[in-house]
Amino acid sequence: MRLFSSLLAALAMLAAGPAFASTAKTDNVTATLEPDVTVIAPGGQFYAVLDMRIRKNWHTYWLNPGDAGEPTRIDWTLPEGLSAGEILWPVPSTIALGPLVNYGYKDEAVFLVPMQASASLPPGQELTVSAHATWLVCEEICIPEDGRFTFTLKTGPQTVFDPKWHKIATQALARMAKPDARITASAALKGDVLRYSFAGPGLETARAPYFFPADTGAVRHAEPQRISRGPNGFTLWTKPGFRARDEGLNGPIEGILKLKDRAIALSAVPGPAPQGTGAETPPQVQAGKAGAGGLLKALLFAFIGGVILNLMPCVFPVLSMKAMGFVQRAHDERSEIRRHGALFMAGVLVSFVALAGLLIALKAGGQQIGWGFQLQYPPFVAALALLFFVLGLMLLGFIHFGGGLMGLGSSLAQRGGNAGAFFTGVLAVVVASPCTAPAMGWALGYTLTQGPGPTLAVFTALGLGFGAPFFALSVFPGLLRLLPKPGAWMVRFGQLMAFPMFAAAIWLIWVLDGQAGALGVAAVLAAMALIGFAVWAARGGRVGKTSAVIALIAVLAVLWAGLNGKDASALAPQPWQPGLAQALRDQGHVVFVDFTADWCLTCQVNERVALSSKKVQRAFKTANAVYLVADWTNRNDDIARALARHGRAGVPLYLVYRPGEAKPIILPQLLTEGLVIKAVSGSGE
Repeated sequence: MRLFSSLLAALAMLAAGPAFASTAKTDNVTATLEPDVTVIAPGGQFYAVLDMRIRKNWHTYWLNPGDAGEPTRIDWTLPEGLSAGEILWPVPSTIALGPLVNYGYKDEAVFLVPMQASASLPPGQELTVSAHATWLVCEEICIPEDGRFTFTLKTGPQTVFDPKWHKIATQALARMAKPDARITASAALKGDVLRYSFAGPGLETARAPYFFPADTGAVRHAEPQRISRGPNGFTLWTKPGFRARDEGLNGPIEGILKLKDRAIALSAVPGPAPQGTGAETPPQVQAGKAGAGGLLKALLFAFIGGVILNLMPCVFPVLSMKAMGFVQRAHDERSEIRRHGALFMAGVLVSFVALAGLLIALKAGGQQIGWGFQLQYPPFVAALALLFFVLGLMLLGFIHFGGGLMGLGSSLAQRGGNAGAFFTGVLAVVVASPCTAPAMGWALGYTLTQGPGPTLAVFTALGLGFGAPFFALSVFPGLLRLLPKPGAWMVRFGQLMAFPMFAAAIWLIWVLDGQAGALGVAAVLAAMALIGFAVWAARGGRVGKTSAVIALIAVLAVLWAGLNGKDASALAPQPWQPGLAQALRDQGHVVFVDFTADWCLTCQVNERVALSSKKVQRAFKTANAVYLVADWTNRNDDIARALARHGRAGVPLYLVYRPGEAKPIILPQLLTEGLVIKAVSGSGE
């Protein structure tokens, strides 16, 4: 993952790209991807082993993550003659967090992926395999993480196993759930009760049974699975999930039956229960008492969490504006101060209720989303960063209301009067969402399993807690009169409050880097420069104001280009290595080599403008072309020597190797879609 090392006054950036290796270390997971063989025979099969060591008290997720979460995913870049199967998942455990139950892994998880070598694969080759794995790791908060891996193996007449990784793969395979033809399983849905019945040898005395369905909508994961037994097996009783409740049981429910001593992979087929499984005597279920208590607890925790949310770093910049507003009005009439406090609270409550309504609507449409979902969209993050930048300029006095072009785009949150108080509350909620105060986690988790009514109630309690401190100050304005009387210090205080705004903008740009990459970040920084130019130009009469309008239009164009560019990774790049291009050319491939770096703006533009379209992808496929990427983001002497051989001291450099031609074709530094297609296809020469 890219990380900024600094963003100084000159807005200088240093973007560092990920290095390819067999091990990736994050703050919470150490992941290693290795094959269980060193040599693979033509037509042979082996396992790619993803071994994840997870930080204590943290967890990752199974294929079905349960009430919340995301499963681990692997995207492969494979050489010709090698194919990858689906992930073989370890047996999960239940992980309870407040009212939620998730399915996943703590401490360690070993995933196996079967890999198949083509029977026509000639011996004596070195195969390079690359992969990009993504996972979600959680404790009370959740962090999306990823790793990029590469490993090599050779082809030979016989398969040779790697002693260490073959042992790990064998042990992991032995612990995985396996089918058992002796076990019969059925499922039935009646009203709000879902039952699973299992019959087979030894099941009548099975200990600690639990059924993990692979379908996320099959059951309510937080509901207990109550058991009734019979002479031939047992039945588990629970409640259906959203898909089973809405669509019924339209087919078998795949999953894992986990027992104390083993795990069985099976399908529960809709139909009557097998004889002797206790399905005739469902256990007594006590219900009704926990619901009200759970809601009251969630409301209390939501209110406390809302109060604590005022102390979170991402909220401080906006609340600093509100604090400045109280300072300015400390000696106003009490009625005026109380009205502003009430309007601020109204803005907070309206925003929280609107967020709750949007969450309810999206959940009803089947979306898996959570608190802070709006900051998952790069255009929103970019707009918020620019808003904080503009607010900082306002507080420093570079932008004023009442005149000039920039007044047209001024934020309502900076206005005086009633509208300013209301919209400061709105803006505070918008930026508060990525923060999760300790008490909020349980309350927000509660809403994921509830209907619209409890969800709205919890979000309202959260808003009341969030707005309570400032509302209390407005109700008891005597506390504000302890502040010094208005004077020059207020101007300095207002200017000081600009710097939390700039800090928030820097943080949002850092968030954007992980979403839209270097080009997205460059677009926002360029937009900031254009906004600064527009502020300066607007003071220069009619010509200056016209220039300011043009600059603001350019802001939109730059943002659109930077945030909507496509990722050239659709070409399935392989990492460049010395001699690899020539070897692939000798095998009959057209080879396109892209010498690039994350900090090279021309490279990023070329990737999105000339290397990401479907036409280019079709041309590569038609020409049987291989796309190699020589990433020079970090120092690499092999790449430096290759650049020097072609008379270059830096990137970009684009080479096209064709079968039968000794020397590569060197393309211009600025690419077009048509130029790339002609070079790869050999047409138009």
